Amino acid sequence: MIKALVIVPYKGLFEMMKEIQHEVEDMELDIELGNLYEGVAIAKAAENNGYHFIISRGGTASMIQEAVSIPVIDIQVSGYDVLRIITLVKGFSRKAAIVGFTNITQGAATICKLLDLDIKTLTIAKDIEVTEKLSKLKEHGYEVVIGDVVTVQTAKQLGLEGVLITSGKEAIIDALEEARRSYSIFSRLQLDVSLFQSILDCSDQAIGVFNREAKFVYGNECFHKEFLWMKLENSADIKKLIQETVLSHERQTKTVHFDHSFWNISACPKDDAAVLFFEKNISNQAIPQDGGVHLKAIEFHASPSYIPISGKSVMIQNVIKQIEECGKNGAPVWICGEKGIGKELVAHSIYSKRKRMDEPFIVLHCDLLSADQLKALMNEDFNQKHADGVIYLKNIDKLTHDMQKELYLIVTDGNTKNLQWLVSSESNIEEKVKNGTFNRDLYKELGQLQIYIPPLRERREDIEDLVHVFISELHPKYGNEVVGIRMDALEQIAKFNWPGNVEQLKNVIEQLFLQTNSYYIEKEDVESVLKRLEEQEHYNNPLSYIDISGTLEEIEKQVITKVLEEEGLNQSKAAKRLGINRSTLWRKLKS
Repeated sequence: MIKALVIVPYKGLFEMMKEIQHEVEDMELDIELGNLYEGVAIAKAAENNGYHFIISRGGTASMIQEAVSIPVIDIQVSGYDVLRIITLVKGFSRKAAIVGFTNITQGAATICKLLDLDIKTLTIAKDIEVTEKLSKLKEHGYEVVIGDVVTVQTAKQLGLEGVLITSGKEAIIDALEEARRSYSIFSRLQLDVSLFQSILDCSDQAIGVFNREAKFVYGNECFHKEFLWMKLENSADIKKLIQETVLSHERQTKTVHFDHSFWNISACPKDDAAVLFFEKNISNQAIPQDGGVHLKAIEFHASPSYIPISGKSVMIQNVIKQIEECGKNGAPVWICGEKGIGKELVAHSIYSKRKRMDEPFIVLHCDLLSADQLKALMNEDFNQKHADGVIYLKNIDKLTHDMQKELYLIVTDGNTKNLQWLVSSESNIEEKVKNGTFNRDLYKELGQLQIYIPPLRERREDIEDLVHVFISELHPKYGNEVVGIRMDALEQIAKFNWPGNVEQLKNVIEQLFLQTNSYYIEKEDVESVLKRLEEQEHYNNPLSYIDISGTLEEIEKQVITKVLEEEGLNQSKAAKRLGINRSTLWRKLKS
């Protein structure tokens, strides 16, 4: 039996590999999700686990090949894959370019010429060229970049729309055939896991080893479950701890906030390296909610990705101009608008434009935050550590009256003068100030600059761009064959009122994407989903309208659809309520 580790760089390819896994009888396939350095970490951790080879794709495959001794099979990008993505982006109204290595651009350039498409094609030899190429494209007015994972990630960092060229089933089958041929050549067995490796992997404590330059050397099994070593390498606090330990040759103990959690770390010097032992500090992490579910009230983002705001209406272009202006200074900004309109996206955009070095983006969910958490968070240690940070007070109008007073004292305290404040609320905040339900002084202090985001129903010309953006984002996530939407279907979507605004539109497009069995979303599919949404507003119990005359499978699909509607088409919430995972939900909708 051939044993292979499959490391895929995006979720859609992961789902496709899962389906193919059941069809392959002569191979034992272990499938993991990990891109670039994440994929390398997974490969290094599994190097001595008896795999005959590793299957991956693109830049991730190249990096893994350099890092491990196991033969690596590359899932090649086929002409069919390129054609599918080019067809998908035809609906974009913005200038597009294809950027990638030769295996992508050669076929892409030929296809563009054959189809008479005005899509520029640029070839790179090394991944370090990507930023320079994309920056020049941006200067020349290009807004959409098509390529592999590293190209798409760089595009988003530069404020461009990135569209991933995904792999189809035929490319995976070709890779498996190549693996079978390779197995006849590379049939040697891997070395057994050493005794010390086994002992360390049995530990419940995360253990990592770093050299004096804070570069990752080793991590046990628990370490790789908890962390991505690349993120640890880039943490200023971790680097400082390692360097202090190596230079002093003395044991160090420190509490560090990393990856949304606080960790107690013991660092021990060993030759020219440091061994780190991690223990999670559960204080101030989350607050209990009804039903025993713990939701995080405080989130730390070291470097949230920049996502461009889409739309060509005068109103949304005005919002974009306001973001540009607000990004030039550190004054508080109050963002208001209806639920689901994208207030957090605007806050992220302002943060991205203000960010100079490593100051964090700290989100406080005011509807979850307790008074004790607010006081504990704003202590002297926090002010010193995050003096130049950006704090986003999400749904500030949900704070109690006492917490509003407490927050006002924090905001006007001289020790927090360097903190930058971003705030969001619903549109009726001025009414709340007038009737005394919201603190007038706090509003005056934080509302120096204001951005109002108009509801989607008032800027319907933005819907077309949003739909195409959502489809391009869903393609690498699920990996099915949908490449666009029919114009008459798009017209139906544009006519709808969208009480849940952009978030509701995105959820609807995701449902349509999953239930469509052809290359394009059809008008009939849209009418069916929108009709159910309208019915939901008229009936208190939509589940009572399930037709039980069909087969068990048909009834099950109706139940899933109704639960999705009740949960605002949120896939994660619906799956959790039904007691299944998202992959199962997706397969049942597709069946």
